[in-house]
Parts: sequence; structure tokens; C-alpha cells
Amino acid sequence: MNKNIWNLYKNSEKGKEAIDLFTFDTGKDDLEIKTKNIFQKLNQYLGGVDSEDYFIDNCFLIINSIEFDNLLFTDNNDTSEYFKNLIDNLEIFYVEENDAGKFVRVENQKPIILQKDYKSFCSVLPEISLILYFYSELFFVPILFSEEFDVFIKILDVLNIQMPELPIKSDKKGRLLLYNELNNNIKQFSKENDLTIEETCACIYDFAFLLLEAKQTQNELPEPTNIWLTGGSKEDYKIFLENPIQGEKSVWTCNENTKRGDIIVMYVLSPHSCIQSIWRADIDGVYTPFNYYNSRTRATNGILIPKITLAELKADSYFSLLPITRKNFQGVNGVHFSPQDYKELQRLLIEKGFDISILPQLYKPDVEFDVNIRNEKDVEDKLLIPLLEKLGYSENDWVRQLSQKAGRKEKVIPDFVFFPKGETYFQNSPLVIEAKFNMSSNIEKTKSYNQALSYARIMKSSIFGICDKDRLIIYKEKNGQFDRFTPIFEKHWLNINEAEVFRILKLLIGRAIINKF
Repeated sequence: MNKNIWNLYKNSEKGKEAIDLFTFDTGKDDLEIKTKNIFQKLNQYLGGVDSEDYFIDNCFLIINSIEFDNLLFTDNNDTSEYFKNLIDNLEIFYVEENDAGKFVRVENQKPIILQKDYKSFCSVLPEISLILYFYSELFFVPILFSEEFDVFIKILDVLNIQMPELPIKSDKKGRLLLYNELNNNIKQFSKENDLTIEETCACIYDFAFLLLEAKQTQNELPEPTNIWLTGGSKEDYKIFLENPIQGEKSVWTCNENTKRGDIIVMYVLSPHSCIQSIWRADIDGVYTPFNYYNSRTRATNGILIPKITLAELKADSYFSLLPITRKNFQGVNGVHFSPQDYKELQRLLIEKGFDISILPQLYKPDVEFDVNIRNEKDVEDKLLIPLLEKLGYSENDWVRQLSQKAGRKEKVIPDFVFFPKGETYFQNSPLVIEAKFNMSSNIEKTKSYNQALSYARIMKSSIFGICDKDRLIIYKEKNGQFDRFTPIFEKHWLNINEAEVFRILKLLIGRAIINKF
């Protein structure tokens, strides 16, 4: 972090206001007022976060439950150990004041969250962390981005705070304990930069946005390569779905494989039980550990369509056979909608007199493959490179003819090496592709496979490809092995222009996928 810029900010009126915002005196300050003020600050940047009243109600429930069970105070000064103990013993319940002025649990009321219900505690981690920040004497920083965790990750990146490895989705307790690692990393950042805890919060929730605004540019949505179903409730319908405003964005549960630009088909569970609108994903699917559901995207550019009810879908010869229809659209969030499903949906809309030309369509790359291929270089320049560009790559993302040492003297030179890293002559790469002129015979195909496999082994690549004038073949490692007889992708070049084929290929070796390895 640039200390000079920070000091200018800290001493400015804006900086002083942000630091004061996160200054809490338990004897003087009001929890509700302070929390409302913090929400207003976040709304300045996010344009809408979790329901303010719902969040504040949860805060009161949590602090009452913690104080009732005397879980706020501990002789253990280790924040990590304290937090582990808290989440193992905390139970959220209603508390009321009796006639004697003593706080007691409300009779005949079941706990709101039982002990060790880690998934439910994930959904209120922002409230828990804020309560710990306000009332505990230990170092606890609030994590206030349950729905838009991608924003929080960007903040960590711009401040150069290490992001811990994310736990698997099924590890509910691990998702909660991720807070410990985040908190410890933020504490280290605070120490290295000589910040008070109040200054640390101002840095994360105000100062960092100034740095982000300087870096971010608004780009048009990329062409869609996937279609997903998601569902809206009765409240969602009234607030957001009934009259979508152009440019307005909202957070929705999604499939974690959702990519920015993808098409989202909205099914309204209530009040109509129907497919009601078509949207676009504004961001990639985000893993949201501090949430009951752990994958989110932002939807934008909503288009209202004639309602296609569940009864109509069940009566249709095509849709009546779909598993999601048979399940009455239960568990709809994040279900993949195939290109054929989308085509049939548009058929029903045409029957209702709707102009489908205004709807987003799956991307067809329309790569202009030059069929006049005379040698291996033509395969690279006229077939492979045009496809790579459609997959999001630029020439800076690969190295051609990269020299690598194999043994003492021999050098191997893969044709295309993507995102190589490491010491010269001993680099690693997530993907290598070897180009040949003609692999029509089994002998040539075997030789090409063996050569590319050797490159993949040397460069520790988990995916490799071979191609010639006719086709592209991709292999992926499974359980430490490649299966030469079962590639994960094999298509003729002209077939790659089909929307569904290109979608599959992009999910396998698109730049956004390979760059994450």
C-alpha cells in the first residue's frame, strides 16, 4: 500500500469520516444507528447490499444470544481459537426481558440456528463478524460482502492482502473457518502498515474503492456461451423482476460455472410459477463462502417475455420430458439450459406472438477457417490461431517453439505453450498444443499423441491438444493419467463453429479457464 497516498486520505475529511464511521464506543454508540450508517457507506459503492433491516435484526439476535450464554468474554487472547470455540458453541435464539427485569429465552420458541449448524452460520457470518468487531476486545474485522464476495476479493487484491485457499463447498465448517484465515491476514496487513483496527476498516471499506475506481473500466458484456436457469421468489418478483430497469443489477443464486455474458432464464416460483424473463450475467459465477447458498452472479439487462407457465411446460411435448419440468422446477437455481432447450423456449414464445429477435442468443464464433492448408505452419496460422483468438487469447498468452531441456542436452520445443512460468528451459504450463499437417493415419496420430504427451509431462500440463488440417483433439489428465483413446474433445474445424460445440470447447480451454490453473 502506498503510504503517502494513504496518509493523504487518512488526514482528509473523507478519510476522517470513514475512520469515525468504524469507531464504536460500547458505552455511548447505538448498534442500530452505527450499522445503518455503515450500510449507507456500502451502498455508495455497491448500489444495494443485503436488506438493512434484516441485517440489523440478525445483529441484535446474535449479540443477545452471545451475551446470554456468556460467549463474548474469554480468557483466550487468540482470535482464531476464540472464533472456533464460538462457532462450536453458539446458538441463536430469541431473548426477552421478564417481569423481574432479567433477560430469559423466549418460551416455546425453537432456536433460530442450532449449535453446529455451520451452513446456517455461514449465512450470518457478516453479522457475527460485525458484532465481534463492535463488542470484542480481540482483533476481529467485519466481512460485509456476503452476496458480492468478488468485490471483497478485488479489495484484497488491490491492497495486496493474501487471499487464503478457499475450502470446498461441502465443507460447511471450513467455510466458516475461512474467516479466521482472512482475519489473520488482514491483521498482518494492519500490523505491517501500522494501522489501528478502525483505520483498517476504513482502508478496506472506503480507501480501497478509490484505488479500484482508478483501475476499473466498464466493458461491454461478452457474447454468451452458456444458458442457465435460476428462480425468483414472490418478494423478488415484486421488487426486481416485475418491471426490470435497464442497467439495474441484482444478485442471484447461480451455477458456479456461470460466465460473464451468459444467458439467464428466470423462473418465478411465486406468484405465477412460470418462466418470466431473460437476463444476462454481469459477472462470472462467484463462490460465496459466507452465504447459505455458495454461488452467486449478478443479473442485468432483463427482458420481460410472455409468461410460460408450469402447466404449459408440462403440456408441451418437448418440455414435459425435461427432468427440471418433472420436478416442478424445484431446485431450479443453476440448472444448465441447453441450446436446444433455449431454441424450444423461443418456439413457445413465437407461438405467443413474441419477437424473439430482441433476445440474446448463444455465441457462434464464425471463425473463418482457411481451407487452403498446405503445411504445418498453415495449420497454426490459418486454423489454430484464429480459434485461439475467439477463445479469448491474445498472442501474449502463448509462446511458440519454447525451448525446454529434457536430460542433459536434448531440447524439446512444443509448438504452443500457454502461460509458461518458471526458470528458463525448465518452465511449467497448464496447456500445450502440438500442431501437425496430417494425422489421418493411425501411425501419425499415435506419433503426434506421444510427442505432445511427452511435452505435457515435461511441462506438468494437465491439458494438452494435438491438431492437424482436419481436426482439433484435446486430452485432459484424470487421476494422474491421460487416456489416448478417450479425448475430452475431438471435432473437425468447421464443426467448432456450432454454438454448442464452441461452448464446450471454451469451457475446456478458454482463456478464462486456463489462466486460472
